[in-house]
Amino acid sequence: MSVAVVVFVIALLLAVVSFAEPVAARLRLPASVFLAVLGVGVGGAALFLRSGALGEGALHAAEAITDLPLGADGFLFLFLPVLLFQSAMNTEARQLVEDASSVFILAIVAVVVATFVIGFALAPFAQAPLLACLLFGAIVATTDPIAVIGIFREAGAPARLVRLVEGESLLNDAAAITLFSLIIDMLISGRAFDPAATAFGAVALPLGGALVGAAMGRLAGALIGRLRENALAPTSVSVALPYLAFTVAEHILHVSGVMAVVAAGIAFSAVGPAKAPPEIWRHLRAVWDQIDWWAASLIFVLASIVAPRLIANATLYDAGLLLVAIVASLAARALIVFGLMPALARIGVGPKLGRGFQWVVLWGGLRGATTLVLALAVTEKDALPEDIRSFVAVLSTGFVFFTLLVQGTTLRALVRRTGLDRLSPVDRALRREVLNAAHARVSGMLAETALAHGLSAPAAPPAAIAEPAALKAADPREKLSLALATLARVEREIVMQRVRERSVSLRLVDRLLGDVRRLSDQSRAEGVDGYRAAYAQGLEFSARERAAQWTARKTGWSGWLARALADRFETLLVVSAALRRIEPYVDETIAPVLGTDTATEVSRALAVRREETGRALAALRLQYPGYAEALERRLLANAALQLEETEYDRLYEDGLIGPELHRDLRIGVSGRRHAANARPALDLQLDARTLVAALPLFAGLSAQALDRIAALAEPIFARPGERLIRRGDAGDAAYFVSSGAAEATAENGAVFRLGRGEIFGEIALLTDSRRTADVDAIAYCSLLRLRRRAFLAFLAENPDAAARIAATAEERVRENAGSEG
Repeated sequence: MSVAVVVFVIALLLAVVSFAEPVAARLRLPASVFLAVLGVGVGGAALFLRSGALGEGALHAAEAITDLPLGADGFLFLFLPVLLFQSAMNTEARQLVEDASSVFILAIVAVVVATFVIGFALAPFAQAPLLACLLFGAIVATTDPIAVIGIFREAGAPARLVRLVEGESLLNDAAAITLFSLIIDMLISGRAFDPAATAFGAVALPLGGALVGAAMGRLAGALIGRLRENALAPTSVSVALPYLAFTVAEHILHVSGVMAVVAAGIAFSAVGPAKAPPEIWRHLRAVWDQIDWWAASLIFVLASIVAPRLIANATLYDAGLLLVAIVASLAARALIVFGLMPALARIGVGPKLGRGFQWVVLWGGLRGATTLVLALAVTEKDALPEDIRSFVAVLSTGFVFFTLLVQGTTLRALVRRTGLDRLSPVDRALRREVLNAAHARVSGMLAETALAHGLSAPAAPPAAIAEPAALKAADPREKLSLALATLARVEREIVMQRVRERSVSLRLVDRLLGDVRRLSDQSRAEGVDGYRAAYAQGLEFSARERAAQWTARKTGWSGWLARALADRFETLLVVSAALRRIEPYVDETIAPVLGTDTATEVSRALAVRREETGRALAALRLQYPGYAEALERRLLANAALQLEETEYDRLYEDGLIGPELHRDLRIGVSGRRHAANARPALDLQLDARTLVAALPLFAGLSAQALDRIAALAEPIFARPGERLIRRGDAGDAAYFVSSGAAEATAENGAVFRLGRGEIFGEIALLTDSRRTADVDAIAYCSLLRLRRRAFLAFLAENPDAAARIAATAEERVRENAGSEG
């Protein structure tokens, strides 16, 4: 077949599938169902035309369609990498890490359960060996989530549920293809089943592929940072990446190419936004949306075209086997949906599903193009017996079209039956309040517009609808959950605006958006308690920050810690600024729509969050005061450069400066931005002699005496939240803050914050009075503890120093009475 004919057929199919989505939407069908029917229709017509009944011209046209030089390998190499890569790029790395255990269990366990349940259910009835039945089970274990996810989003399913289904589909392709490869290898080679070797292969192949893909994805993400002058080069790198990852992993290193592509996509999407400017990343994602649509549409149509040929020899006996496979598949999926997922929810690993969602997830396990391609691959394995190839091809094809034509076409009816398409009582009542608020604002804006254009006053706005009883009677907790989730959405918009303005470091975007998404999810699920838990998690020191602290403390190398602290400081500043901008939204929007009581509760939650965020910022400033000041200057310098660059862009767009001058000015800004982005040096902690000399009690002591006291102090380390001094306890030591921050709370409620170089508890060195304040670490602290017993021994050996210290101590007791012990 000539290249011209191949190009013509592909172009013709692209033109045809361009109508698929609008036609499918009009028919209220998932697009994948319509594409499959279209492909089967084209394939069936081509088979008929190949009979020669309509003449030689029709025969050649049919051959051009059915004999495209695109076998199973062509499908796998051409389409699968881009489909997997796009899905992986849409997966938020932070969210995947948070849901890793539940996604892993659902993906891997679901595939294994489906494979073995279907295989063993078929074995007693099929005239095929058990391995062939298991091979069929692995082929149909992979699911196509497109239809069910679209319905979930329409029905307002929890965002975490949607992510879990997406993550499950992303990884179960890899698991199913790995099982497929292992089983087909045993069938062809004739080797006996070796559980240990099979288990090792099932783990080692995907893990090896994931490591290869992650490394290549990070390398590509770093590379686009060097190619940031225009969008074409970074986009080209991204298109090459999935094919390179798949080929290197699958054919050079002989590990899982599928997992390599998935890991490359996740790593690339995690690193890329921090390296590429926002406009380049948006262009790259837009290109990938188009590539994904082309690939998804073509693979469905092309794989469906071969379906009539695959089932040409089907019999009633095959229909009976198909029925057994369908029942077994539903039973296996029911074990996951009604057994495993509720168990995960009970231990807090997965989301809690209502009964309606469970039935939709069960019935929504549609199979798609991947299953057809794997079935086609079996038919091309000449080493397999003909009866096994026919058995797998017929059942796999029939299974796919049962799920698409029966489950896919009835899925929306099931959604209506379970009530998932209906608004909740609160949302129904809220709808009228939203209309009231919107009408009021629109009428005001319309009046201003009419005045500005010298037009007559607009007609009176529609009469306000009284607050419905349903909203008045609605559970206040539901309204509060909705309000807090709405604030999370507003916060996300603020963060994205900062990104567009380039006033936030790109490497922090994923972290900030992940924190906002967690706020939204947990607010919807648990109300104000979930909101507090979500932002508290964002304020906690991450595993990376704890590891950086430990490394700096143990080795003295502060580079990693400096980067972690800079990221934490900037994150806290962005969040603090966003909270200030959110405050007016509560009065302007939340109060009119959800009521003043809800707005008051929201304001209270925001106030607490502002206070805790400010406390975390204060702790960082106390812990490293000079470093914090340098970081603030760095952020202000970057903001000034961004404003300057924006002004140059405005002048260029207005035509006041030419392209040469505009380019020269931007180059100058880029050079200064590079200098401004240099991280300041981090001084980890003060030495013991400097700390001891700072205590007024020791003023005037000789250098030798100070050295002896410093030698008596023992270093200790405290974690955030650790209590160092408890009010009412006997004082037995003084504490010197080498690095970190602590907070003292006196009996009268007064709060004092203590930072680097400060001392607390020093009165205990000379008196045995009780502590009068609680002191807690509010950051990772390196401290020196000077015990009273050791200090008194020093005084006994140094009477001159003892007399001088005693006089100073009497004065300090009078000054500090009632503050700290």
